[in-house]
Amino acid sequence: MKQSFVAIITTAALVMFGQAAVAQVTGGRIVTVDLKRIFNGYYKTDFCNAKWEEQRVVYKKELDELDAQHRKLNDDLAKLQEDMEKPEYTEEVKAQKRKLVKDKLDEIAAKKNEIQEAGRRHSETLRQTMLRMRAGIIKEIQEVIAKEARDLGYLYVFDKSGETGNLVPAIVYSQDSLDITEDILKVLNKNAPKPAAEPAKAPKTK
Repeated sequence: MKQSFVAIITTAALVMFGQAAVAQVTGGRIVTVDLKRIFNGYYKTDFCNAKWEEQRVVYKKELDELDAQHRKLNDDLAKLQEDMEKPEYTEEVKAQKRKLVKDKLDEIAAKKNEIQEAGRRHSETLRQTMLRMRAGIIKEIQEVIAKEARDLGYLYVFDKSGETGNLVPAIVYSQDSLDITEDILKVLNKNAPKPAAEPAKAPKTK
């Protein structure tokens, strides 16, 4: 999931003010960030991914249950078809059995449609949830970058992880000294919850 982030933020390659680099700059600095690394390193990204995965597991369980019901219906159909034309049955009984087979086929078709519709609905819900969560994270990242730029007098902040329409880096070269990625990550992760302490191990008894 994280790998697809670049495709989502390509259009936001220029985080701050402007669409192209300027040849001459009077005052202020031009700096760069790696938005992909910031996104992946922000603690809220892992939190959102975990919540998304929880929902995906719930949906998968629901689809697995529907699939099990579908398989049961097919097993029932096979038994009905095997029983339908026994020679000892009268024509009236056979007609009743054929009716049961038809009803079961209709039930199977309805269950298949239910599975397909649930799959489409769940896929779209998961897609929209992911887009919404990522949009929220990107907004927070951009707000932090904008504040740092204003406070420290940066004129432009360019995303060096962005790509052009030709799938080549939008920024061909930049000095490492101009990269403020780690500074942004420190600000974003300053309130990250601390990992839970591991329970103390009981001393070994001789």
